[in-house]
Amino acid sequence: MAEHHFEQEELERLKDWWKRYGSFISLFLTILGFAIAGWRGWGWYQERQSREAAEIYDRVVLAAGKADLPSLKQESGSLFEQYPQTSYAPLAAMLSAKQHGLAGDFKTAATLLRWVIDRSSDEGLVSIARLRLAAVLLDDGKAAEALEVVDAIKPARAEANDAFNLSRLDRRGDVLHALGRIDEAVKTWDEALGKADGEPGWKQLLQIKRDHAATSSGKSS
Repeated sequence: MAEHHFEQEELERLKDWWKRYGSFISLFLTILGFAIAGWRGWGWYQERQSREAAEIYDRVVLAAGKADLPSLKQESGSLFEQYPQTSYAPLAAMLSAKQHGLAGDFKTAATLLRWVIDRSSDEGLVSIARLRLAAVLLDDGKAAEALEVVDAIKPARAEANDAFNLSRLDRRGDVLHALGRIDEAVKTWDEALGKADGEPGWKQLLQIKRDHAATSSGKSS
C-alpha cells in the first residue's frame, strides 16, 4: 500500500508539473521541429541550386572552349540571373570576359570583370579579376583607369603566391610604360626582378621589358 501511495504521489506531481510547463515544452518542441525542417529544407535548396548551376557552368566551359560568344553570353547570363550567389557565377564571368577580350570586345570584358569584383566574396578571385581588368583597360587604351585598378590590388602574402605578385608588378610596369612614366616602369620591373630569382621564365621576360624601357629612355641597366 505504501508503495502504491508513493507511485500515486509521483504521478500527481508529474501531472502538476506538466500543467505548469507542458504548454511551454510543446511550443519549444514545435519550434525546434520547424527549425530542423527549415535547416534541412535550406540545405536541400542550396544543394539543388549548386547542382543546377554546375550544369549550366559546364555549358559555359564548352561554349568558351569553342569561342562561341552567343552561346557563352546566353549560358553565363542564365547563371548571373538565376544563380548569382553560387561560386559558379563569377567563374563563368571570368571565362566569358576572357573570350570577349580575345574577340576585341573590351567593353563587355570589362563589365564582366567588374561584376566579379563587385559580387564575389573570394578575395583571391577578385584580385585576379582586377589584374585581368587592368589588362583589358590597357588594351582598350585606358591606361589611366588601368593604373587605378592595378594599384587597388592587394599584394599576396603567401610565398606560394609569388607568381601572382610578379604578375601584379609586371602589369603595373606595363601600365606605367603606356602612360609614358618610364622611370617608374623601370623601377617597378626592377622590384619584380628582385622577387623573380626562383622564376627563370618570369625573370627573363621582366629583364627584357626593363632593359628595353631603360634603353629607350637613354638609361643603362
